[in-house]
Amino acid sequence: MDLRRIQDADFSPHVANSVQELLEQIISERDAICQALASLKAGLAKLEKRLEDTDHRVGALEAKMVSTQGCVVKHATLMKELAVGKLVADYKLETLENKLRARNLRVTGIPAAIRNVNLIPFIENLLPAALDLNDKQVPICIESAYRLPANNAQVGKGSTVLITLSDLRHREKILKTSWTTNFHGHKISFFPDLSPLTYARRKRFVALKQQFLKEGVQAYVLYPSKLKVLYQEKMYIFKDVQSADHLLDEIRKEKMTMTLIRNRLALLVLGILVTFVLYLLLPAIQQEKFTASVDIPKPRAMEEEVKNAGNVTIATGTILHSSVFFREAVLVQKDVASSTEKLAVIFLHGQSFTSKTWETLGTLALLAENGYRAIAIDLPGYGSSPRSASVGTTKGRISFLEQVFKDLGLQKPILISSSMSGRYSIPFLFSSGEQLKGFVPIAPVGTKDFTAQQYQQVEIPTLIIYGQRDTDLGVQSLQNLQQIPRSRVVMLLGAGHACYLDKPQEFHKALLSFLSELK
Repeated sequence: MDLRRIQDADFSPHVANSVQELLEQIISERDAICQALASLKAGLAKLEKRLEDTDHRVGALEAKMVSTQGCVVKHATLMKELAVGKLVADYKLETLENKLRARNLRVTGIPAAIRNVNLIPFIENLLPAALDLNDKQVPICIESAYRLPANNAQVGKGSTVLITLSDLRHREKILKTSWTTNFHGHKISFFPDLSPLTYARRKRFVALKQQFLKEGVQAYVLYPSKLKVLYQEKMYIFKDVQSADHLLDEIRKEKMTMTLIRNRLALLVLGILVTFVLYLLLPAIQQEKFTASVDIPKPRAMEEEVKNAGNVTIATGTILHSSVFFREAVLVQKDVASSTEKLAVIFLHGQSFTSKTWETLGTLALLAENGYRAIAIDLPGYGSSPRSASVGTTKGRISFLEQVFKDLGLQKPILISSSMSGRYSIPFLFSSGEQLKGFVPIAPVGTKDFTAQQYQQVEIPTLIIYGQRDTDLGVQSLQNLQQIPRSRVVMLLGAGHACYLDKPQEFHKALLSFLSELK
């Protein structure tokens, strides 16, 4: 729609003017947008050009970096070649120097009184005596003799003279004989003349030779500066000290490993011997066990004396059919009431213990002396009781305790249960608690499996015992068990989970007090 079409249209003057103004405004804004787009296009073109320039510069820098890296690699290669070349040059110079010194000998111990002009005649007279030569052999001639400065001579042992022989063979002949001889009361020695580098390396090889000998390995220093090592039927000849050091380290590590293996084997043999001795002595220290006769309805036991038990013996036996092992404290006095008339107390043990724990602790004997029938059993799979698949369920463990009470002739006993044995005692408390006279839990497991309402319905007198330091199972079981209406708590100060072992006197005192109330 243009201005003429607007004018031809049938609009009022006011509307036509408004439309015309709006159209002019739109045209103006369109022109502004076109100008902005043109400016933006120009800016993008400049940016594109700059990006191209930047790409060219980056490419040039990358080319320079590649060139620089190539130079660095070449430089490193050159340095390696120079190092190798230096080593080769040093070796050649050292070899050349040793060749120049090939006819030289160092003679030590020359008396200071011998003047320099008399050095050659003195040494020429010395050599036949040192080499044990006769008159018919060709004499050894010395071209020159030079006394080294006094600071190189050994103090109190004469001076050192450097001589040059006319014939190289004479030098070898001298060095193959004894290097030290006595001549007119003077101790004179002969040594090859070596370059400083060769001499320093030879000294290091001499020190290494001593270290090899300490390790029990044969080693020899060869002329001019080599080390020969004989190890495990192999011969090694070293020209550099580093390789010899490496072999010495390997030998030491191998010896250390062999020493450790020998020590472990010795310990293993010692362990086997100890085990064998214990196996031989085990029958002599095992306690006698007794299996009750099938014809007698009540369990019977073979009696055995307990040390320091006074008037009490500990009878051991096995319950018929179930093969459960038990211990019972029995008074040896004649005028005592029958065991069926006594208040019975039966002990269950924890994970790491057996019925022997209550015997060793003196609990069984103590209760027997105080007029109670005291019995402790080995739970299935512990001590002398065999494993039983029937106790794998809660119902099976409840039936197990009911059968034990029946076989032992226990009428409403007091049940003492510690730690792991809570798997038996806690379910039994809720299902057959009426069969108990009292209950003494000692940080038992399984207390969290029952509700507060179930605990509040228990009517059995209960003595809760736990150790002050048993902050795990002891505290957890206490929170549940103390909801039993007729319960009371005894905390043994300073005791841990097995509080009856840590504080036996306090434990026995609390137990006897509780039992006396149930009579």
